[in-house]
Amino acid sequence: MIPGTLRIHIHDHTLTIEVTGGAVHTLPVGPLTLLEGPLHGSDPPPPASLTNAFGLVQDHLDDLLIEAPSIAATPGVVAAGPHAEALARVEIGADVIPAGYELLRADADEVFRTLAGETSTERRHNPGLPDGHAESIVATCCVILGIMRRLELRVVHIATAVPLPPEPQAAR
Repeated sequence: MIPGTLRIHIHDHTLTIEVTGGAVHTLPVGPLTLLEGPLHGSDPPPPASLTNAFGLVQDHLDDLLIEAPSIAATPGVVAAGPHAEALARVEIGADVIPAGYELLRADADEVFRTLAGETSTERRHNPGLPDGHAESIVATCCVILGIMRRLELRVVHIATAVPLPPEPQAAR
């Protein structure tokens, strides 16, 4: 990884943000946090709930940027974990993610617009989407797109087959 690159480990309830050669930060928000909060109760979620989910991710990121403003100037972002891999798989429509895969923001936006209007039953028919992520994939889109939008990123690299460190328990 390039020095200064952010590696974002997307856990169920937290994001662990690691700056290569620097600090590690934990944000108390992940895809399942969004499902239990702003995205709870509607399938598909209404636009206001989606806006609130994006807002929650960006609010936590804003708090981090106050504490560590240099994060906004990092040369690249790598997203890791099963949630990030699920988004990449549904974007390419395949079960295998090519090495060095880059998720473009325009593609992530397109996947989000498609999936956000589908029920979880309809989402299950999307090629590449792992069965266990049909419920959480819209929330995963909100996490990754929230980060991309707030940091004004054109692309996020998706790390594959990277073991996640344990999810911090105190954040739940």
